[in-house]
Amino acid sequence: MKRFCLIFLIAFWVVVGCSSDQQKADKFTREGKTFFENQEYGKAEIQLKNAVKLNPGSVEAYRILSQIYLKQKNGQDAFAAFLRLEQLEPENLETKLQVASFYLLAKKRIEAGTRIDDVLEKEPENIKALYLKAGLLSSKKEDLEAIEAVYDRILELDPGQTRAMLVLAKIYQAQGKTTSIETILKKAVQTDPEDINTHRALFGYYLAHRQVDSARSVLENLVSQRPEDMEPRIMLATFYSGTQNTDLAEKEYLKAVDLAPENPLPHMLIARFYNSMEEPDKAEGYIKKALSIDPDHDGLKTAYADFYYLQQDFEKAEKMVDEVLAGRPDFPQAKVLKGKLLASQKKLDQAEQIFQSLLSGEPESPEYNFFLGSIFLEKGKPDQALPFFSKTLEKSPNHYRARLMTADIYYQKADYFLAESEIEKALRSRPGDYRALLLKGNIHAAQKETKRAEAVYQELIQTHPDNPAAYFRLGNLKMAENKPEPALDAYEKALAINPGLMDVFTNVIRLHVSRKEFQIAMDKCDAQLKAAGEENPIVASIILGLKGNLLMALQKPAEAEKVFALSIEKNPKFIQPYLSLAMIYNAEKNEAKELQTYKDLLANRPDQAGSHSYLGTLYEKMGEDVLAEEHYKKALGLNPEYIPAMNNLAFFYAERDREMNTALDLARKAKELGGEVPAIMDTLGWVYYKKQVYDSAIEEFGNCVEKEPENPIFNFHLGLAYNKKWDYANAEKFLKKALELEKDFKGADEARKILEQM
Repeated sequence: MKRFCLIFLIAFWVVVGCSSDQQKADKFTREGKTFFENQEYGKAEIQLKNAVKLNPGSVEAYRILSQIYLKQKNGQDAFAAFLRLEQLEPENLETKLQVASFYLLAKKRIEAGTRIDDVLEKEPENIKALYLKAGLLSSKKEDLEAIEAVYDRILELDPGQTRAMLVLAKIYQAQGKTTSIETILKKAVQTDPEDINTHRALFGYYLAHRQVDSARSVLENLVSQRPEDMEPRIMLATFYSGTQNTDLAEKEYLKAVDLAPENPLPHMLIARFYNSMEEPDKAEGYIKKALSIDPDHDGLKTAYADFYYLQQDFEKAEKMVDEVLAGRPDFPQAKVLKGKLLASQKKLDQAEQIFQSLLSGEPESPEYNFFLGSIFLEKGKPDQALPFFSKTLEKSPNHYRARLMTADIYYQKADYFLAESEIEKALRSRPGDYRALLLKGNIHAAQKETKRAEAVYQELIQTHPDNPAAYFRLGNLKMAENKPEPALDAYEKALAINPGLMDVFTNVIRLHVSRKEFQIAMDKCDAQLKAAGEENPIVASIILGLKGNLLMALQKPAEAEKVFALSIEKNPKFIQPYLSLAMIYNAEKNEAKELQTYKDLLANRPDQAGSHSYLGTLYEKMGEDVLAEEHYKKALGLNPEYIPAMNNLAFFYAERDREMNTALDLARKAKELGGEVPAIMDTLGWVYYKKQVYDSAIEEFGNCVEKEPENPIFNFHLGLAYNKKWDYANAEKFLKKALELEKDFKGADEARKILEQM
C-alpha cells in the first residue's frame, strides 16, 4: 500500500510539474508576443527563449522568434529558427519557402531547389515559390528563356505582379528586345500607377534611349499623381538638374523640403544642388538644417565634411571626418572621404590602404573598385588601375567616370580600337559630354584620321564656344598637318578665352621658333607677362622660362641667366629654370655654380626624386662617389620607380665593379619600366659585360646600335663585347666605326689599343 502511494505521488508531481512548465511556457510566449507587437524586440526575444527552453516544441514561440530576428536583421538566428519550425511543421509550405530563400542567399542551390520543387509539386500556382524558382534558375546561369517562362507564368496567375514585369524588362534588355521593354514597363506603370519603382524603371529606360521628353513626362505624371510625396519631387528635381534646367530643379528641391521639413534627405540634396551651382552659403545653410534635425547622424556629419572637401577646405573636411572615424572607425562613407582627402594631399599609399581595406569587405563594390583604380592611375600605374575600372563597369555599366578613364588608358596605350569602343559606350549614356567628345577627337587625331578629328573639334567649338580645350586640340591637329597659320589662329582663340593656359602659349612660342621668328616670340612673351603673369607668379615663372630658352637660342646666355633666375624667384618650386641655369653653368664649365643650382633645387623641391638624381649625376662627374651614391639612393627612396636614378646607379655600380647583382636588378627594372630606350639598354648591356655575360651584352648593345647607329659609345661597347667573344671581325668593325664617328670619346684610347693588338 505504501509502495502504491509513493508511485502515485511521483506520477502526480510529474504531471503537475509538466503542467506547470507548460503554463510558464505559455505565459512567456504571451508576454513575448505582446513585447513583439509593441516593437520591444529585445524583451520579446528574452521571453520567447524562456518559452522554448520550457517547451522546445512550441511552434508559436519559434514563429515569433523568427520574425524578431528578421526585424533585427539577424540572418543567422532567423535561419536557425525557421529550420526548427520546418522540423516542427514539415508540411508548412510557407516555412519551407522561407528556409529555401535562406539557402538560395547562401548559394546552396540543391537545398533550396529541393524545397522549392516540393512546394510547387503540392501547389503549382504558388507565386512565392515561382519567384524563388526564377531566382534559383538565375543563380545557376540558366537560359534567359527558361527564366522568362517562369515570370510569364507568374503574370498568367496574377496579372498585377509588377515585380515580375520589372524583372522581365531586364531580361528583354539582355535579349535586345527593345520594343518589349517599353511595352512591359508601360504595363507595369498602368497596373500600379502609385508604385514609384515602376515609374523609375520606365524613366530609366527612356533616359538610356535618349528619349528625354518621354523621361520627363514619366516623372511629371508621377508627381501629379502623388503631389504630396517627397520622393517623386526629388526624382524630378534631379532630372531637371541633370538636363541643366536649374530653375525648375531648384523649384522641385524646395518643394521637397516643404513637403518633408523634418526629413534631412531633401535638405542634403538641395545643399548638393546649391554646391554644384557654386552657391556655397545656401548649400551650407541646408546642411546645417539637416544636422539640426538629426545632430548625431554620422552620415550627415560626413556629408558636411564632404561639402568642405568640395569647397577645397581640406583642413575642415579632415577635422570633421576624423571626428566621425574616432567614434566609428569602420564607417564606410567616412573612410571613403578620408581616402579622397589623403589622395588630394598626394598621400597615395595611405589612400590605397584605406580603399584596399574597404574593398576587402566588399570586393564587388563598384565604388570601391573605382576609387582604388583612381589611386593607381594617380600613381602612374594605368595597367594596375585597369582591372579595378573593369570591375567597376562589370558591376555598374553606366559608371561614367570609370568608362571615361578606361577609354583614356587605352588611348594612352595607343590601343585605339578599345579606346574608341569605350568612348562610344560613354557617349551612349551622355551623348553631348564635352570630355568624351574631346577624347573621341583625340583618338581620331592619333590615328591620323584628321577629317574625323577636326569634325569633332569643330562641333565642340560650335556647342561650347567658351571652352578653350577644343581650340587647343584643333591647333595641335593643324600643326601635325604642317598648317601653321590655322594652328596659330586656333591657339590664339584659346588664349583669348583663357590667357593663363601655358600649354597653349608654349605651343604658340614653339610655332614661332620653328619659323625662326624669335623676335615675335619674345614680344609675345612680354605681352603675355602683362596679360596673365603680373598677378600670377606661377604663370609668370613659366613665361620667363620660355623667354630664357629664346635667349639661349639667340646665343645670349648672360641675359638668359638673369631671366631664369627671375623665373626661379617668381616660383621657386618650378623645376625647369634650375635645369636651364645648370646647363648654362655646365657649358661655362662653372662647376661650383652648377652644383649650387642643383642644391637650390633640392632645397625647394626635396619631394622630387629628380632633385637628388641631378645632384647624384653631377657628384659622379666630379668624382664624389660617396655623395653620388647617396643621392641616387635618396632619389629611389622617394620614388622606387624613378628610371634616371635607377639607370644611373646601375651604371655607377657597374663602372666600379661593385654591387653587381644590385646593378643587374636595377638595370633590368629600368628597362622593364622604360622600354626599349637605347641609354637604358646600354646600361643593361654594360652590366652584362662587366658580369662577363657577353651574349646578353651583345644583344643589348646591338639593339642600341640598331636604334642609334651614329652613336660612338654604343658602337664602342658592342665592339668590346665582340672582342671578349673572340669575334675579332665584328669587334674591329664596331671599334673602327666608333672612332670614325668621334675621335676623342671616353674609351677612344682603349679602342685604339685593342685595334693595334688585333
